[in-house]
Amino acid sequence: MSNDMASPAVRRALLADIFCVVLFATIGRASHGEPLSPGGLLRTCTPFVLGLTVGWVIVVMARVPAQRWVAGLVVWASTLIVGMAVRHFTHQGVAVSFILVTAGFLALTLIGWRAVTMWITAARRKGRRA
Repeated sequence: MSNDMASPAVRRALLADIFCVVLFATIGRASHGEPLSPGGLLRTCTPFVLGLTVGWVIVVMARVPAQRWVAGLVVWASTLIVGMAVRHFTHQGVAVSFILVTAGFLALTLIGWRAVTMWITAARRKGRRA
């Protein structure tokens, strides 16, 4: 791994993505009245963390800057697809409504935080030039 892929910014991006997936699982379990126990959260998170891992491997191998929205798109797609595949094969349920809610939440968070960060960075640069 090159030094730029181990930078503090990349580590923060990875932590932000993990936070998004854990937040998704926590909100989902709470909204269905399921206990927020460590084991329950782990069961809910695992398929999506596996997908997140696949996405990060792709981002790193393709040398896509981790903070860019394109990386978010890759991470989102892999988290959703792998997560749903794992849920299907482990009989955890993949109803169409669940897929749509999952796709929306993960897009909003995994791509969204990157878009906000890029917008703030661009605004700061524009402010410095003025």
